[in-house]
Amino acid sequence: MEIKFVLEGFYYEYSVLINKAEHIGEELNNFLLGKNYITDIQLDEISFYFIDIEHLKCRVRPKYMPVHDVTKAYEAYVMALFFEIPMPETEFIKVSDEDRPTYIGKALMKVLESQNVPTKIRKQFDRERFIADVRDFFVNVKGCKLD
Repeated sequence: MEIKFVLEGFYYEYSVLINKAEHIGEELNNFLLGKNYITDIQLDEISFYFIDIEHLKCRVRPKYMPVHDVTKAYEAYVMALFFEIPMPETEFIKVSDEDRPTYIGKALMKVLESQNVPTKIRKQFDRERFIADVRDFFVNVKGCKLD
């Protein structure tokens, strides 16, 4: 299972900040590598879309669906779970590099802890363990204070 961080609706001039945020996603992906949170159904990726709510709207609930994977060398579809996290660009750009993991971690944990996964995968997805591992990454690996 792969974890992806995607920032939507942010201006190109902030590409350095976007790359730093996406790098946190890569680190989280490496931290969770090899851990399995689902049984009996396919889940290839969990995508966290950080949405600049000043320009776009967020979906209220997570979505589980097949998506076309253009990163593969061949035609492929993957099953993905999408979470949309509100992140106003004006706030995000003011956060210092040292505080950015904490800012992202708090926004991410707020959504993970308040939203259920779609009914289609709810019984097979170990949500509590996933949330605990994501929290562990931000607190113990990145040194964030999420409370």
